[in-house]
Amino acid sequence: MSTSSRSVVSNFTQRLMKFEPWRAGRGALILYVLVIVYASLNPFIGWHRPESFTLFIWPRYIASFDIVLNVLAYAPLGALVAAIWRRHMGRNGNIPLARWAWMVAVAAAAALSGALELLQAMLPGRVSSPLDWLANTGGAILGATAVTIAPGRVALARIEYWRYRIFAPGSHTDWGLLLLALWFFAQLNPAIPFFEAGNVLNPQLSSEKLPQPYDPLYLLPQAAGITFNVCGFALMVSLVLAPGRRAWLTAALAIMFGFVAKVSMAALMLKAPQLIGWMGPGTVIGLTAGLMLSTFLLSLSYRWRVLAATLFVFAGGLMAKMSSVYGEALRLFDWPYGQLVNFASLTSWIHEVWPLAAFIYLAVVFVKQRHSH
Repeated sequence: MSTSSRSVVSNFTQRLMKFEPWRAGRGALILYVLVIVYASLNPFIGWHRPESFTLFIWPRYIASFDIVLNVLAYAPLGALVAAIWRRHMGRNGNIPLARWAWMVAVAAAAALSGALELLQAMLPGRVSSPLDWLANTGGAILGATAVTIAPGRVALARIEYWRYRIFAPGSHTDWGLLLLALWFFAQLNPAIPFFEAGNVLNPQLSSEKLPQPYDPLYLLPQAAGITFNVCGFALMVSLVLAPGRRAWLTAALAIMFGFVAKVSMAALMLKAPQLIGWMGPGTVIGLTAGLMLSTFLLSLSYRWRVLAATLFVFAGGLMAKMSSVYGEALRLFDWPYGQLVNFASLTSWIHEVWPLAAFIYLAVVFVKQRHSH
């Protein structure tokens, strides 16, 4: 990036910091901390008094996969804390010293990891380890370093510059982008059907218990639920875009990326018979009908798109719960590494909560729009 380009991005970001509070960024930090707590202490049952604290005992066996996962889990945390701290200090008129942001981020991540490792000693099936604490702290160091060094600060400014060119200004856009990011994360679980409706089944079930995919009593509600969900999702994507952007194309690309992520994770993690188990006729019909219907709905005014998105998300979530058939998730996976239970549980929990969170978000945006008019 040239010197003039860096100057333009830096000046643009400084002007934004005076007018746009980064509330969604702090919300993302809180949410990410909750995700780490959930993954570290799940299933939150069986608490007991520990006989010893293995946090101070070096483990006999070292799993490379767990080390890499612990580093990757805390790298975004370090980056978030450092970036938010620098932005907050800059908005208050103080000099945003990168080294202080780095120290705050690393100390906060190390304290959180140490506390969770101590709590793990009180849960059956969980083992606290100094190696895990070191890996978590190392991940936080990597993340904090990435956003506090000069190239990282320039990259952050560039990302924010494009954020305000592609997406609409306002905190409601930031919250909408956060919800969309959670939707993409839930798609990484291939045992969860696409757009919350499908027929990923346990192969041990007898054929008499399996619904027939072309049975109208099963196919029509499923296709309707997916159609509503696709329309609601496409409308929600259009609400966060800046005026003049091609909403239908952007929504279609977002759905395509989610589809590619689902297919990729299915090929990587699921057993062979379930690789395309979630891609039944109801899914194909629902995706096609939803994209066609959204073509007409995206031409509505902003206020009516908010109302339509609210109704479609509510109806789609309701229909999906009525028509979906799930198997026992862990029986569907072919994954030799660890952390599968936490991954499946966390993504399933996000999948269940997302429609309600999206409905609340859209309802709040609609009320604000009505008052503004």
